[in-house]
Amino acid sequence: MEGRAALARRLVETRAVIADAVLEHLGPRSAGQASALIVRSLVSALGQALEASSPDAVVSWARMAHGAYALPVIHDLVTASCNVAAEAGEPLDLDFSALLVFLEIVKANVAEAFPLAPGPRFEDPQRATTGVIEGVLAMLKARDEATCAHSHATGAWCRRLSEAMGLSAATTDIVVKSGVLHDIGKIATPDSILFKPGPLTESEWVVMQKHAEFGAEILGELPALAPFAPIVRAHHERWDGKGYPYGLKGEQIPFEARVVAVADAFHAMISNRPYRPAIAQREAMEILREGRGTQWDAEVVDAMIAMLDAPRTVGRREMARG
Repeated sequence: MEGRAALARRLVETRAVIADAVLEHLGPRSAGQASALIVRSLVSALGQALEASSPDAVVSWARMAHGAYALPVIHDLVTASCNVAAEAGEPLDLDFSALLVFLEIVKANVAEAFPLAPGPRFEDPQRATTGVIEGVLAMLKARDEATCAHSHATGAWCRRLSEAMGLSAATTDIVVKSGVLHDIGKIATPDSILFKPGPLTESEWVVMQKHAEFGAEILGELPALAPFAPIVRAHHERWDGKGYPYGLKGEQIPFEARVVAVADAFHAMISNRPYRPAIAQREAMEILREGRGTQWDAEVVDAMIAMLDAPRTVGRREMARG
Protein backbone atom coordinates (compact mmCIF):
# COMPACT_ATOMS: atom_id res chain seq x y z
CA MET A 1 0.00 0.00 0.00
CA GLU A 2 2.89 2.37 0.70
CA GLY A 3 4.18 1.92 -2.83
CA ARG A 4 0.75 2.61 -4.26
CA ALA A 5 0.48 5.74 -2.10
CA ALA A 6 3.84 6.88 -3.47
CA LEU A 7 2.53 6.39 -7.01
CA ALA A 8 -0.62 8.34 -6.13
CA ARG A 9 1.49 11.24 -4.87
CA ARG A 10 3.65 11.14 -7.98
CA LEU A 11 0.60 11.35 -10.23
CA VAL A 12 -0.84 14.32 -8.37
CA GLU A 13 2.44 16.20 -7.96
CA THR A 14 3.51 15.74 -11.59
CA ARG A 15 0.05 15.73 -13.16
CA ALA A 16 1.05 18.17 -15.92
CA VAL A 17 3.85 15.87 -17.12
CA ILE A 18 1.68 12.77 -16.72
CA ALA A 19 -1.15 14.47 -18.62
CA ASP A 20 1.18 15.14 -21.55
CA ALA A 21 2.10 11.45 -21.58
CA VAL A 22 -1.59 10.48 -21.52
CA LEU A 23 -2.28 12.71 -24.54
CA GLU A 24 0.62 11.06 -26.37
CA HIS A 25 -0.86 7.62 -25.64
CA LEU A 26 -4.21 8.44 -27.23
CA GLY A 27 -5.06 6.63 -30.43
CA PRO A 28 -6.24 8.34 -33.62
CA ARG A 29 -9.91 8.14 -32.56
CA SER A 30 -9.40 10.56 -29.66
CA ALA A 31 -6.18 12.40 -30.52
CA GLY A 32 -6.71 16.14 -30.29
CA GLN A 33 -10.14 15.77 -28.71
CA ALA A 34 -9.29 16.56 -25.06
CA SER A 35 -7.73 19.62 -23.44
CA ALA A 36 -4.68 19.36 -21.19
CA LEU A 37 -6.69 20.85 -18.32
CA ILE A 38 -9.30 18.08 -18.39
CA VAL A 39 -6.61 15.41 -18.66
CA ARG A 40 -4.79 16.89 -15.65
CA SER A 41 -8.02 16.62 -13.68
CA LEU A 42 -8.28 12.96 -14.73
CA VAL A 43 -4.71 12.29 -13.56
CA SER A 44 -5.56 13.86 -10.19
CA ALA A 45 -8.69 11.72 -9.96
CA LEU A 46 -6.68 8.58 -10.72
CA GLY A 47 -4.22 9.55 -7.98
CA GLN A 48 -7.13 9.93 -5.55
CA ALA A 49 -8.48 6.55 -6.63
CA LEU A 50 -5.13 4.86 -6.00
CA GLU A 51 -4.85 6.54 -2.59
CA ALA A 52 -8.34 5.39 -1.58
CA SER A 53 -8.11 1.98 -3.30
CA SER A 54 -11.45 2.80 -4.92
CA PRO A 55 -12.31 3.69 -8.53
CA ASP A 56 -15.00 6.17 -7.43
CA ALA A 57 -12.93 9.31 -8.08
CA VAL A 58 -12.34 8.31 -11.71
CA VAL A 59 -16.01 7.42 -12.20
CA SER A 60 -16.88 10.87 -10.82
CA TRP A 61 -14.41 12.43 -13.27
CA ALA A 62 -16.10 10.55 -16.12
CA ARG A 63 -19.48 11.87 -14.98
CA MET A 64 -18.08 15.40 -15.11
CA ALA A 65 -16.36 14.92 -18.49
CA HIS A 66 -19.50 13.39 -19.99
CA GLY A 67 -20.84 16.91 -20.30
CA ALA A 68 -18.07 17.82 -22.74
CA TYR A 69 -16.82 14.68 -24.50
CA ALA A 70 -18.22 11.72 -26.37
CA LEU A 71 -18.10 8.41 -24.52
CA PRO A 72 -15.42 6.85 -26.77
CA VAL A 73 -13.10 9.76 -25.93
CA ILE A 74 -13.76 9.34 -22.20
CA HIS A 75 -12.98 5.62 -22.39
CA ASP A 76 -9.82 6.26 -24.40
CA LEU A 77 -8.65 8.87 -21.87
CA VAL A 78 -9.23 6.56 -18.91
CA THR A 79 -7.45 3.69 -20.67
CA ALA A 80 -4.49 5.89 -21.63
CA SER A 81 -4.20 7.32 -18.10
CA CYS A 82 -4.21 3.81 -16.62
CA ASN A 83 -1.50 2.73 -19.06
CA VAL A 84 0.66 5.73 -18.16
CA ALA A 85 0.07 5.10 -14.44
CA ALA A 86 1.21 1.50 -14.90
CA GLU A 87 4.40 2.70 -16.60
CA ALA A 88 5.02 5.19 -13.78
CA GLY A 89 4.45 2.49 -11.16
CA GLU A 90 6.64 -0.21 -12.70
CA PRO A 91 9.96 1.01 -11.22
CA LEU A 92 8.46 1.63 -7.77
CA ASP A 93 8.56 -0.77 -4.83
CA LEU A 94 4.98 -2.02 -5.03
CA ASP A 95 2.97 -5.10 -5.94
CA PHE A 96 2.88 -4.45 -9.68
CA SER A 97 0.43 -7.23 -10.50
CA ALA A 98 -1.98 -5.86 -7.87
CA LEU A 99 -1.61 -2.40 -9.42
CA LEU A 100 -2.51 -3.76 -12.85
CA VAL A 101 -5.58 -5.50 -11.39
CA PHE A 102 -6.70 -2.27 -9.73
CA LEU A 103 -6.28 -0.29 -12.96
CA GLU A 104 -8.40 -2.87 -14.77
CA ILE A 105 -11.05 -2.39 -12.07
CA VAL A 106 -10.97 1.36 -12.69
CA LYS A 107 -11.52 0.85 -16.42
CA ALA A 108 -14.27 -1.71 -15.82
CA ASN A 109 -16.13 0.60 -13.43
CA VAL A 110 -16.05 3.45 -15.93
CA ALA A 111 -17.22 1.11 -18.69
CA GLU A 112 -20.09 -0.13 -16.51
CA ALA A 113 -21.15 3.40 -15.50
CA PHE A 114 -20.86 4.75 -19.05
CA PRO A 115 -21.40 1.91 -21.54
CA LEU A 116 -20.65 2.65 -25.16
CA ALA A 117 -24.08 2.81 -26.73
CA PRO A 118 -25.68 4.78 -29.55
CA GLY A 119 -27.92 7.74 -28.85
CA PRO A 120 -27.55 11.22 -27.41
CA ARG A 121 -25.38 11.75 -24.36
CA PHE A 122 -28.12 13.68 -22.60
CA GLU A 123 -31.73 14.16 -23.70
CA ASP A 124 -32.51 16.78 -21.04
CA PRO A 125 -30.16 19.79 -20.74
CA GLN A 126 -31.15 20.31 -17.09
CA ARG A 127 -30.29 16.71 -16.33
CA ALA A 128 -26.99 17.18 -18.15
CA THR A 129 -26.08 20.16 -15.99
CA THR A 130 -27.09 18.37 -12.78
CA GLY A 131 -25.09 15.28 -13.70
CA VAL A 132 -21.95 17.25 -14.48
CA ILE A 133 -22.27 19.26 -11.24
CA GLU A 134 -22.59 16.02 -9.28
CA GLY A 135 -19.47 14.69 -10.95
CA VAL A 136 -17.50 17.85 -10.19
CA LEU A 137 -18.60 17.86 -6.55
CA ALA A 138 -17.77 14.18 -6.16
CA MET A 139 -14.24 14.96 -7.31
CA LEU A 140 -14.06 17.84 -4.84
CA LYS A 141 -15.34 15.63 -2.03
CA ALA A 142 -12.63 13.06 -2.76
CA ARG A 143 -10.09 15.89 -2.51
CA ASP A 144 -11.51 17.70 0.54
CA GLU A 145 -14.75 16.76 2.23
CA ALA A 146 -14.95 19.99 4.24
CA THR A 147 -14.70 22.21 1.15
CA CYS A 148 -17.37 20.12 -0.56
CA ALA A 149 -19.68 20.52 2.45
CA HIS A 150 -19.02 24.27 2.44
CA SER A 151 -19.90 24.39 -1.25
CA HIS A 152 -23.26 22.71 -0.66
CA ALA A 153 -23.97 25.03 2.27
CA THR A 154 -23.03 28.11 0.25
CA GLY A 155 -25.50 27.02 -2.42
CA ALA A 156 -28.22 26.72 0.24
CA TRP A 157 -27.44 30.22 1.59
CA CYS A 158 -27.45 31.54 -1.98
CA ARG A 159 -30.97 30.19 -2.43
CA ARG A 160 -32.24 31.78 0.78
CA LEU A 161 -30.59 35.08 -0.03
CA SER A 162 -31.81 35.11 -3.65
CA GLU A 163 -35.37 34.43 -2.53
CA ALA A 164 -35.11 37.15 0.14
CA MET A 165 -34.00 39.59 -2.58
CA GLY A 166 -36.93 38.60 -4.80
CA LEU A 167 -34.73 37.45 -7.66
CA SER A 168 -36.32 35.61 -10.58
CA ALA A 169 -36.32 31.83 -10.64
CA ALA A 170 -33.80 31.86 -13.50
CA THR A 171 -31.38 34.19 -11.72
CA THR A 172 -31.80 32.26 -8.47
CA ASP A 173 -30.89 29.03 -10.26
CA ILE A 174 -27.72 30.62 -11.67
CA VAL A 175 -26.72 32.03 -8.27
CA VAL A 176 -27.34 28.73 -6.47
CA LYS A 177 -25.40 26.63 -8.96
CA SER A 178 -22.55 29.15 -8.95
CA GLY A 179 -22.51 29.04 -5.16
CA VAL A 180 -22.25 25.26 -5.20
CA LEU A 181 -19.40 25.42 -7.72
CA HIS A 182 -17.52 28.46 -6.36
CA ASP A 183 -14.62 26.57 -4.75
CA ILE A 184 -14.16 23.83 -7.36
CA GLY A 185 -10.73 25.27 -8.22
CA LYS A 186 -9.44 24.09 -4.84
CA ILE A 187 -9.13 20.65 -6.41
CA ALA A 188 -5.72 21.89 -7.57
CA THR A 189 -4.64 23.63 -4.34
CA PRO A 190 -1.71 21.75 -2.70
CA ASP A 191 -2.49 19.85 0.52
CA SER A 192 0.15 21.82 2.42
CA ILE A 193 -1.83 25.00 1.77
CA LEU A 194 -5.41 23.72 1.67
CA PHE A 195 -5.12 21.94 5.03
CA LYS A 196 -2.61 24.22 6.77
CA PRO A 197 -3.69 24.70 10.41
CA GLY A 198 -2.19 28.20 10.73
CA PRO A 199 -2.18 31.44 8.73
CA LEU A 200 -0.85 31.31 5.18
CA THR A 201 2.38 33.01 4.22
CA GLU A 202 2.31 35.64 1.48
CA SER A 203 3.53 33.16 -1.15
CA GLU A 204 1.04 30.51 0.02
CA TRP A 205 -1.77 33.05 -0.18
CA VAL A 206 -0.86 33.78 -3.81
CA VAL A 207 -1.27 30.07 -4.58
CA MET A 208 -4.56 29.87 -2.67
CA GLN A 209 -5.98 32.82 -4.61
CA LYS A 210 -5.50 30.94 -7.86
CA HIS A 211 -8.48 28.71 -7.03
CA ALA A 212 -10.95 31.26 -8.43
CA GLU A 213 -9.32 31.37 -11.87
CA PHE A 214 -8.59 27.65 -11.95
CA GLY A 215 -12.21 26.88 -11.06
CA ALA A 216 -13.38 29.11 -13.91
CA GLU A 217 -10.98 27.35 -16.28
CA ILE A 218 -12.39 23.94 -15.32
CA LEU A 219 -15.98 25.09 -15.79
CA GLY A 220 -15.09 26.77 -19.07
CA GLU A 221 -14.05 23.39 -20.46
CA LEU A 222 -17.49 21.89 -19.72
CA PRO A 223 -20.26 23.28 -21.94
CA ALA A 224 -22.99 22.54 -19.38
CA LEU A 225 -21.13 24.53 -16.70
CA ALA A 226 -19.40 27.21 -18.80
CA PRO A 227 -22.09 29.86 -18.01
CA PHE A 228 -21.06 29.75 -14.35
CA ALA A 229 -17.35 30.32 -15.03
CA PRO A 230 -17.40 34.17 -14.94
CA ILE A 231 -19.25 34.11 -11.61
CA VAL A 232 -16.87 31.60 -10.05
CA ARG A 233 -13.89 33.63 -11.31
CA ALA A 234 -15.28 36.82 -9.69
CA HIS A 235 -16.56 35.54 -6.34
CA HIS A 236 -13.53 37.00 -4.49
CA GLU A 237 -13.64 40.39 -6.17
CA ARG A 238 -14.46 43.26 -3.79
CA TRP A 239 -16.83 46.21 -4.23
CA ASP A 240 -13.91 48.61 -3.57
CA GLY A 241 -11.71 46.98 -6.20
CA LYS A 242 -9.26 45.36 -3.76
CA GLY A 243 -10.26 41.77 -4.49
CA TYR A 244 -8.87 39.14 -6.88
CA PRO A 245 -8.07 37.94 -9.47
CA TYR A 246 -8.65 41.09 -11.57
CA GLY A 247 -9.42 43.83 -9.06
CA LEU A 248 -12.90 44.45 -10.51
CA LYS A 249 -14.82 47.24 -8.80
CA GLY A 250 -18.50 47.90 -8.06
CA GLU A 251 -20.84 46.95 -10.87
CA GLN A 252 -17.94 45.62 -12.94
CA ILE A 253 -18.39 42.50 -10.79
CA PRO A 254 -21.17 40.22 -12.10
CA PHE A 255 -24.27 40.66 -9.95
CA GLU A 256 -24.54 36.92 -9.30
CA ALA A 257 -20.93 36.87 -8.05
CA ARG A 258 -21.77 39.64 -5.57
CA VAL A 259 -24.57 37.51 -4.14
CA VAL A 260 -22.35 34.42 -3.97
CA ALA A 261 -19.61 36.45 -2.25
CA VAL A 262 -21.86 37.39 0.67
CA ALA A 263 -23.29 33.88 1.08
CA ASP A 264 -19.79 32.37 0.84
CA ALA A 265 -18.28 34.78 3.37
CA PHE A 266 -21.11 34.35 5.86
CA HIS A 267 -21.01 30.57 5.85
CA ALA A 268 -17.20 30.57 6.03
CA MET A 269 -17.33 32.80 9.11
CA ILE A 270 -19.84 30.63 11.01
CA SER A 271 -17.93 27.42 10.16
CA ASN A 272 -14.87 25.82 11.74
CA ARG A 273 -11.74 26.22 9.65
CA PRO A 274 -8.32 24.53 10.02
CA TYR A 275 -6.85 27.87 11.16
CA ARG A 276 -9.69 29.14 13.42
CA PRO A 277 -12.94 28.10 15.15
CA ALA A 278 -16.36 29.23 13.94
CA ILE A 279 -17.59 32.63 15.08
CA ALA A 280 -21.09 33.44 16.33
CA GLN A 281 -23.75 34.42 13.81
CA ARG A 282 -24.22 37.87 15.39
CA GLU A 283 -20.48 38.54 15.07
CA ALA A 284 -20.54 37.40 11.44
CA MET A 285 -23.44 39.77 10.78
CA GLU A 286 -21.46 42.62 12.31
CA ILE A 287 -18.50 41.85 10.03
CA LEU A 288 -20.85 41.95 7.04
CA ARG A 289 -22.11 45.34 8.20
CA GLU A 290 -18.54 46.62 8.54
CA GLY A 291 -17.74 45.48 4.99
CA ARG A 292 -20.94 46.92 3.52
CA GLY A 293 -20.03 49.04 0.51
CA THR A 294 -16.32 48.23 0.72
CA GLN A 295 -15.84 44.47 0.58
CA TRP A 296 -19.39 43.57 -0.44
CA ASP A 297 -22.29 45.08 -2.36
CA ALA A 298 -24.30 47.09 0.20
CA GLU A 299 -27.63 46.01 -1.31
CA VAL A 300 -26.76 42.33 -0.95
CA VAL A 301 -25.44 42.76 2.60
CA ASP A 302 -28.59 44.63 3.62
CA ALA A 303 -30.75 41.82 2.23
CA MET A 304 -28.68 39.18 4.05
CA ILE A 305 -28.85 40.99 7.39
CA ALA A 306 -32.58 41.65 7.02
CA MET A 307 -33.15 37.96 6.28
CA LEU A 308 -31.08 36.85 9.28
CA ASP A 309 -32.79 39.41 11.54
CA ALA A 310 -36.31 38.49 10.44
CA PRO A 311 -36.88 35.61 12.93
CA ARG A 312 -35.69 37.79 15.81
CA THR A 313 -37.94 40.65 14.71
CA VAL A 314 -40.93 38.33 14.62
CA GLY A 315 -40.00 36.96 18.04
CA ARG A 316 -39.77 40.42 19.54
CA ARG A 317 -43.17 41.31 18.13
CA GLU A 318 -44.71 38.16 19.55
CA MET A 319 -43.21 38.89 22.96
CA ALA A 320 -44.52 42.49 22.84
CA ARG A 321 -48.02 41.26 22.03
CA GLY A 322 -47.86 38.66 24.76
